Amino acid sequence: MFKHYIFTRWNLLDKDTTIYNNPAVKDPEEWTKHRAKLFKRTLESVMLQTCTDFTWLLAFAKETPQHITDALKTFPHILIIREYPADWLRRIWHTRKGDWLITSRLDNDDVILPEYIETVQSYFDETFKLVDVGGYQYDLATKKHYDPDRAGCTSPFISLIEQVGTPWQSISKDPKEAKLIEDPVKTVYYCSHSKMEWHFPSVKDKKRLYKMVIHDKNISNKVTGHEIL
Repeated sequence: MFKHYIFTRWNLLDKDTTIYNNPAVKDPEEWTKHRAKLFKRTLESVMLQTCTDFTWLLAFAKETPQHITDALKTFPHILIIREYPADWLRRIWHTRKGDWLITSRLDNDDVILPEYIETVQSYFDETFKLVDVGGYQYDLATKKHYDPDRAGCTSPFISLIEQVGTPWQSISKDPKEAKLIEDPVKTVYYCSHSKMEWHFPSVKDKKRLYKMVIHDKNISNKVTGHEIL
């Protein structure tokens, strides 16, 4: 069968950048307090999944206050790590040739609906595949919902189904991008979520199964679509 991991970079923006060394975050302590409040909804949404066959990798910077991580140790499915999720998974899984793996993205201020995991896993058929779902944007200030208006399978809530140890030829039509991907463990973080469909065959489920929360402390996210009345 397969193993399914959710990737959440709690306060790691990339391999080398955290909220503690990012110039866009002026007050890391204030950022953490604000994000911890939003994360309560994220946590609840993951705990309410109809399918419980998954592991949630929560990646924290080493500077993170201990009480933040200690409060999460009693919840099921959670594994707290102190490194970039893709790096952790590659280190653990690189020798498991032939095994199937699903990795999904989830930011720590967003929400997934109860059927999200179940829906993603329903597309597993032992073929490489990128899975995306429909969703909403929710403006915390106005309490309004918006359609993200995203073309293709480009949302930040995509998942990648892959076979460990199997090279993959990118399907990109750009000769600079269409290379053989030889990393034994590629993961949904192989590249930007907006470019993953360049490399892997993709499918999009039309059900709205996520809610992207837009708020004044977002570093990059903003309302992009039209209001849903």
